[in-house]
Amino acid sequence: MPTESSKLLLLDTNVLSPEKLAEHESWNGATLVTSSTSVQEVLGMQRPDREVRYRYALPVMEDRIVHHAGVSSAQFLRWMSEHAKHRPVSRQTDSLIVPASRLCPETRELGHWAISLAHETGQDRLFRVFASRALRRKQLSRIMDKWEFLREELDMVIPLDESIAACAGALANELVDSGLHVRGTVRNAMNDMYVAATSLTTGIPLATDDVQLRTFYRAHGWTVTSNDDLYIASPEPLAEVNPSDIAPVHKGDRYVNLPPGLRSRIDRTPPGR
Repeated sequence: MPTESSKLLLLDTNVLSPEKLAEHESWNGATLVTSSTSVQEVLGMQRPDREVRYRYALPVMEDRIVHHAGVSSAQFLRWMSEHAKHRPVSRQTDSLIVPASRLCPETRELGHWAISLAHETGQDRLFRVFASRALRRKQLSRIMDKWEFLREELDMVIPLDESIAACAGALANELVDSGLHVRGTVRNAMNDMYVAATSLTTGIPLATDDVQLRTFYRAHGWTVTSNDDLYIASPEPLAEVNPSDIAPVHKGDRYVNLPPGLRSRIDRTPPGR
């Protein structure tokens, strides 16, 4: 398990909680990252049981996009707030077509770059605006607590991109061929493949408590070690990955994530103030 500050550890969806971090103090020396798929699951952005697959998706709010709109950042946020009242799945979000596999038909993934960017650059008010339009008040309070946890504890959210999606498709085919029973919905199983593909593509060890997938990981490129109820699945061969080297590709442009030390403080101000 990584113990040096230079080591990265990819946290699976089920271990993204303060309780899990408290249980595993050996993570303190690692750079903790996760996938945009896991973040979308934790924040209730996805609707895996519905034809409309998202409750909400943030717009991509990047300096060059705001500049192109010819308004200030504050004006752009007000514009997006009005936009969110009628369309919590923003038309200004990013989109990625994932080719069909034997597990899942061709799908369109939304908002992975946007949520990664919001996490890295501290777009807390933008997140609250869109989440508040899609979630009930009690649910919103829980989700905002989770958002603050993700902002405070994670150094990076790695967005789903074309290379990760292609790897996930290949893993999905192998999952079907393995005969392993798929729990829950196809969407849930495909999310597992996106997370696994993020680990395999970047070379970052995956921390998970998914017992069912342990055998699958061992058979498809990971060395799996156990620590109580947790498994660390390390891709083979393990690549040395620097956080600043991880960047999504979007419409031909490369967006470079800000180093953790340059992230802004969490903005807890409610929208409209």
